[in-house]
Amino acid sequence: MGFLRLGRKTMQILHAIPEIEELALPLSTAVNVLELLVEPFGTLDKASQFWQDYPCTLVCINKHDTPSTALASLSDELSHAIELAENEPEFVEFISSGYQLSLTITNDAGNGLYLVKPTELGVINDNAPTN
Repeated sequence: MGFLRLGRKTMQILHAIPEIEELALPLSTAVNVLELLVEPFGTLDKASQFWQDYPCTLVCINKHDTPSTALASLSDELSHAIELAENEPEFVEFISSGYQLSLTITNDAGNGLYLVKPTELGVINDNAPTN
């Protein structure tokens, strides 16, 4: 599990299916996220096994984050995957507490990046330079 701490703001970058209490999200949102991650596989064990076999990434941006600051510290590859999840997702699910989960598939094997963020937050747009 990874945390990027910038003051009191926290963006999480995870490479395994988390426990609900590990997510820096409102409880109802964390429950919804976990349900959506497990749903295509039927069980938590099968979902966890898929993530081991085909590494996926879960990026959680909460309402206290400033995306332009947090994203500036990420690798180009991860920033690009977040941009795809924001602008060209495979799907978007609107979940509780004003959040959404989107997915981008990053290769033919099925690896992917899941992005959880406040619905009204434009992650990539906030990262663009201003004139």
